[in-house]
Amino acid sequence: MTGAIFKWLNLGEASPLRLQFSFFIYNLHMFEIVDHRADIGIHVAGETLAELFADAARGMFFVISEQPPEGWPESHIIELEAPETEQLLVDWLSELLYLLEVKKFFAISPEIELIEPTRIKATVGGMRTRGMSLSAEIKAVTHHMLSVDRTLNGYETTIYFDL
Repeated sequence: MTGAIFKWLNLGEASPLRLQFSFFIYNLHMFEIVDHRADIGIHVAGETLAELFADAARGMFFVISEQPPEGWPESHIIELEAPETEQLLVDWLSELLYLLEVKKFFAISPEIELIEPTRIKATVGGMRTRGMSLSAEIKAVTHHMLSVDRTLNGYETTIYFDL
């Protein structure tokens, strides 16, 4: 859905305007925050697995910081395989969390190029930052009550993060 918006606006892959605009279209995506004791979760829905995974990434980074950090546009290619879809989702979000913690890369616009139940390839646009104020510090992506479910409208899941 966002790809069509960006094509219509003719915003290039690494355009700072594209990266900033991504934050203003959160309301077009299907995720909601779920409170849970010492953790926080997001409920995510998407018509396709690609939408589900992209919106899960957007939701996680929204939990981390509601405002985009200042920095330099950057992108990363992520390719992962896992034995099942739930593990792939945890690995996907954990990889993005690793990039934030180690490389100071704040993911903004995940573009899923290939997704299968056990495999993903994506190019993730975002900002490399010097530092930022965080709304929440996520320590880990959990498997707590995790399942990726097929629905009449596509897919949905609720995923929790250790804070």
